[in-house]
Amino acid sequence: MAQAKIRKNDMVLIIAGKDKGKFAAVLATDAKNQTVTLKQVNMKTKHHKPSQENTEGKIEKKEYPIHISNVAYLAKKGAEGQHSVGTKIGWKIDSKTGKKQRVMKKVNKTI
Repeated sequence: MAQAKIRKNDMVLIIAGKDKGKFAAVLATDAKNQTVTLKQVNMKTKHHKPSQENTEGKIEKKEYPIHISNVAYLAKKGAEGQHSVGTKIGWKIDSKTGKKQRVMKKVNKTI
């Protein structure tokens, strides 16, 4: 399996869906299902029925995962009235250390 290009704690731009244009931090990634869970994005309400352990029941708001193709790495936050810029991630081997590094393709900087 290939290495994940988007990782936990990365700032990403949402490029598709109801939250398009927002940016958020990655809370978790799931390589098998190719999904990411973002902070305060794709919030859904989960109702829990009363049970013996929880006699009250409750309504819980929770982040749900979205497909990784709907997000892009955040290269530059947009100023007021301007759009944020997302970029693809590539790989580059550092000539000095010989280590593999992530590179933002649009601005050609290592992460």
